[in-house]
Amino acid sequence: MKKVFAIVALVAAMFVAGNVQAQTTIHAGYAPETFSSNTGSETYQGFFVGLTQNFGLAKGFGVAAGAQFRMNMKSQTVLGTTTKATQTLIDIPVLFNYEIGINRDLSVTPFVGPMLTLALTGNTKVGSFDPINWYGEYGNRNRLNLNAVFGANVRFTQFNLFGGYRLGLLDQEKSDNFKMTTSGFFIGLGYTL
Repeated sequence: MKKVFAIVALVAAMFVAGNVQAQTTIHAGYAPETFSSNTGSETYQGFFVGLTQNFGLAKGFGVAAGAQFRMNMKSQTVLGTTTKATQTLIDIPVLFNYEIGINRDLSVTPFVGPMLTLALTGNTKVGSFDPINWYGEYGNRNRLNLNAVFGANVRFTQFNLFGGYRLGLLDQEKSDNFKMTTSGFFIGLGYTL
């Protein structure tokens, strides 16, 4: 965890010092998330919007840092009773990348790195009963997660198509007898300013 903060601090210091050039990209996409535990797994539909700055460190090499808002949702009806679950999160990725130029307008950029995730809200509502708060006083889930992320971005002029996979590394359950991890693919579109 300390290494992630050290990397973010290094990138910020380099940006302030003016030693690197930055490209800003706004993006949005689809990111379903699977919660896997020792009792099974559940998949939530997920969507995200965000902003990333890619700092060029050397010819072709860069590090992209930013933030995105993500929302996970699931709804199912069994025997006339509807259960709805929602979760909102903030992701802070720090992704190392290498741009491979195909021609003047087209490039492919593989990336890999950590992504810190903070859950803002999470609850489950069954029928007309009060929602069950995942993170409240009696909640059983951890708000913090650290993901390993890898994927690739295809850029044509200022437009970006990217995709990849994220793997949660921290247990999301507070209980000692129960373990839950997260994972999921993502795909999105971006525009470089």
